[in-house]
Amino acid sequence: MTLRLKTFIPTVLTAVALSQAVSYAALNVWGEQYLTSKMETAASMREKAEIEEYSKAQFAKFSAAADEVPNDARVYGELKARFTLAEFSDMECPFCKKLHPNLKEIVDRSNGAVNWQWRHLPLSFHNPAATDDAKAAECFAEQKGNRGFWVFLDQIFEKSAGNGGGVKDMSDIVKWLGGDKVKFAQCMSSDNYKDRIAEHMRMGEKIGATGTPATVIIDNLTGEKEFVSGAQPISAFISIMKKMMVGEKAEAQAQAQKEQGQPIDGGDVVSQKILGYGSRADAAPTVDAKLPAAPTAPGSQPSNGASPVSK
Repeated sequence: MTLRLKTFIPTVLTAVALSQAVSYAALNVWGEQYLTSKMETAASMREKAEIEEYSKAQFAKFSAAADEVPNDARVYGELKARFTLAEFSDMECPFCKKLHPNLKEIVDRSNGAVNWQWRHLPLSFHNPAATDDAKAAECFAEQKGNRGFWVFLDQIFEKSAGNGGGVKDMSDIVKWLGGDKVKFAQCMSSDNYKDRIAEHMRMGEKIGATGTPATVIIDNLTGEKEFVSGAQPISAFISIMKKMMVGEKAEAQAQAQKEQGQPIDGGDVVSQKILGYGSRADAAPTVDAKLPAAPTAPGSQPSNGASPVSK
């Protein structure tokens, strides 16, 4: 009996030790998994908070854009503004990137008198990136509306290599702007917006846009239009709009002078009140842009600051 106990006890002790070792190992694995899960959850929550903060800041920059616009037009600024800057542009075009903040500043400082409308004009020698950029902005707008379009557009200008180099990871932009990457990918793999982009290109050809950026300044009150080619300075656009207002007021001014014997301002007061840029005399001479720029060979730099359309 004593012999049997001597043999049995070590066996039991060994079994207990092995059981404890197995339990400890299992507990250790569980602990590691638990800690890993907690760390991943914390990291995910931290990234989510960072995305929300970043997205909120980017959308705040384009608060002047309505979320919804009739006919899904891409408009930045007051929909019933006196003036419209209708820009035909390519997100891979370096001159378009240069003009981009200028047009935004004009709208932001116009007190609701100017809006900005985007028209896609992807240049063939910037493809496929240019067309992909245009489609991507429209696909993102499906999720985030008109304002989302402008925010995404701004991100492409910031992150694209330019001149056809494109954006390295378009889905990363979607992620950091709070979009759904799966829905975005589905849209990008479809033929959505092919017709819209083609229609915009036909419109650009119709107005004589031989390069990008090409902008049509429209006086929505009188119907007067003027074509501006290239990345012109802010003062050039302001000068044209002031000239349009002076022309509209000229007849009224003459009539008032005749009837009352008192001269009335033909442009300075109106331009200061509506455009917020001071006197007409402060603006640069109006650009002579009644005719489109002459075509230029791809790869060269047109003197008017525009990327040429390749036929």
